[in-house]
Amino acid sequence: MIKKIVIGLSILIIISIIFFIVFHQNQNGSEEQISSLPVTYEEENEEEVNEQTQEQITQIIENQGLKADENIYEIATEYDGREVVVIKPNIQYQVALAGMLKKDKPEFSEINDLLEQAPNHTGIWIEEESREKFLAILKNITNAEYQINEEGFLIQNATWNSNKYDKQIKQMLSDEMLHIFTIHSVTYIVDEVTGEIQEYPFEEMDPYTEYEYFASDDKEMFIINTNSYEKVDQEEILKNIFE
Repeated sequence: MIKKIVIGLSILIIISIIFFIVFHQNQNGSEEQISSLPVTYEEENEEEVNEQTQEQITQIIENQGLKADENIYEIATEYDGREVVVIKPNIQYQVALAGMLKKDKPEFSEINDLLEQAPNHTGIWIEEESREKFLAILKNITNAEYQINEEGFLIQNATWNSNKYDKQIKQMLSDEMLHIFTIHSVTYIVDEVTGEIQEYPFEEMDPYTEYEYFASDDKEMFIINTNSYEKVDQEEILKNIFE
């Protein structure tokens, strides 16, 4: 009889310990996920382009008939080995982000002011108008519970039955990058020929486009198709991103 009581008490103690650990993780899991590093939108001091490379950029610009400031370009290599000039990724990223924040086409003169409203540390940040929809999609493809804090950053509550998407999200929350998500049909880009900022209605142009992607150093942004034309599956889009 005493043996049974001891065994019963031992089981209760073990259950209590497990419950305490799980409860503690759920209470503090959010705080752990918020640990972050600052990000900056200031243009990093790039090494001066050597004279030979600058001459090459100038020559390609002339050959391609481009009319924009040559300082916004860098050299890229096509699949066939041909060298071309493209708009620097950090410029495209800043323009797309500024347009998202303004909800309209930005001007170069206002980009720095707009970027002062941008998230300033690593983690997963959701654009304000996309947050409800984003959480709804996550609920359908993950096992963990999620919320978005006042700053707009995603928080993952601890769970014992995480699936592969939960695990990937957890990794993104703890890596040294800022991941921005928005659900929209339009973005803004710098035209390769003129160097001017243009509206790019990617969903209207191709309803099957899952998302537009921009990246710069420790920052990346996903602009998810709104599925207005019912040609894509937003759940599958996020699954593919998180895989």
